[in-house]
Amino acid sequence: MGRVWVVGSLNVDRPWRVERHPEVGETVVGSMLDPVPGGKGLNQSVAAARAGGDVALVGCVGDDDDGAWLRGVAADDHIDLGHLQADRDLPTGSALIVVAGDGANTVTVAGGANAAATWPDAVLHAGDVVCAQLEVPVEAVAAALLAAHDAGATSVLNPSPIGLGVALVPSADVVVVNEIEAAELAGFDGEPLAQAAAIRTGDQVVVVTLGPGGVVSSGPSGDHVVPAVPVHAVDTTGAGDCFLGVLAASLAAGTDLLPALERANAAAAIAVTRPGTVDAMPHAADLA
Repeated sequence: MGRVWVVGSLNVDRPWRVERHPEVGETVVGSMLDPVPGGKGLNQSVAAARAGGDVALVGCVGDDDDGAWLRGVAADDHIDLGHLQADRDLPTGSALIVVAGDGANTVTVAGGANAAATWPDAVLHAGDVVCAQLEVPVEAVAAALLAAHDAGATSVLNPSPIGLGVALVPSADVVVVNEIEAAELAGFDGEPLAQAAAIRTGDQVVVVTLGPGGVVSSGPSGDHVVPAVPVHAVDTTGAGDCFLGVLAASLAAGTDLLPALERANAAAAIAVTRPGTVDAMPHAADLA
């Protein structure tokens, strides 16, 4: 089994509940819930670890109480924190998450110490999987993708939020995007498989997650369609991170692409039936 290296953000999520999201300029009444651990990097790490992966988390928190709390959360899932930095000048990242009655969510992030994350001088092996997104500096992600390429490891990139990091998309072995990101990267609306094919280059695999519509992918082995798992969604926050983490752990375990996609899809379906992010990530026994 290879190791999963997650390069990404750690945030304290501050969730709110509303009946529906407001229109621009509109005020709605909501309720503020207790803070919970989050951030794409932490979410993906926990998802990968609970799915059975040997996980190392690369990122940066503040040298503050929030940072200490998030370190403890990751340690509880036996995630290697040897490459997680603490910045004395920047606060730990924070996110405002608003969840509507139908489970749909919006997220606003203040990056804080995530902006100081760097890729370490780490030794990778051919069976490893490097999993990254763009809530940390583009330079850190670029260095991680290059290290994976040089070691013969597999790189998995979620280019979210879309910005300067889009230039890194061709450098990843596997690219995972949602419907909105797929349309933006492909340059057109329409059939997700056609968008995936338009995005991919060379031997790359492009995966498009469709929420309640399942998952599709396009790659050297052809096109794959993974049907949705019917569930009643309670909170979709972190579902994409759950998918990415479980996919990375499955690939690191040597699982072929299609069964890895199916396992990740099943995990995300479980996660949306539970409130929160980290707390919602399923364990390997849930996926058996």
